[in-house]
Amino acid sequence: MSGLPAYGPMYIPITQVEQPFINPHSEGFVVRFFDSFGESWVANFNVGSTTFNTVFDFPQTNLCIVIAGGNGYVMKPNLTKPVGTFGGAIKSAILTDQQEVVGSDDTDLTVIDCNGQLWVSERVSWDGIKDLHINKRIVTGSSYDPMGDNNEWIDFTLNLDTKQLDGGSYRKYHNSDGTSIKKRPWWKF
Repeated sequence: MSGLPAYGPMYIPITQVEQPFINPHSEGFVVRFFDSFGESWVANFNVGSTTFNTVFDFPQTNLCIVIAGGNGYVMKPNLTKPVGTFGGAIKSAILTDQQEVVGSDDTDLTVIDCNGQLWVSERVSWDGIKDLHINKRIVTGSSYDPMGDNNEWIDFTLNLDTKQLDGGSYRKYHNSDGTSIKKRPWWKF
């Protein structure tokens, strides 16, 4: 919806689990749901720290994934409370052919399937992910490397079946277990 309705039943403020709506009368991301009885209700989602808003509908499992300003919500249209929440700073998301949503914030990838199951990747980037694409079961993109001399973007791939991550700016300096890669000094003795 383009905004809160001016008439009709009152909208319902939706927040992430156990979080207060900062101002329940202010407009967040507004979505109209239609329940299994043919009735509709309006949700006013509390937004996170980005400007990214979208909805993914999975009618086969009666679930919707709502991303409101970076906050992620797993919703069932018959319920006025989320069945799950995630994120807070999601900046982009794509849909796979297997009915999964792959979202990215500045450092990680989050994968949510059509049943609401959630998986978060190991750290991909120091500070920024862009150009997400999907080809078969491989997610590709670029991650920002602020430590290089050229402020470059480093490519990465994530296999959704094996959860194997290759490349990325964070892994350029860290092993997969999070330990730093030992660099040899540039000077000679």
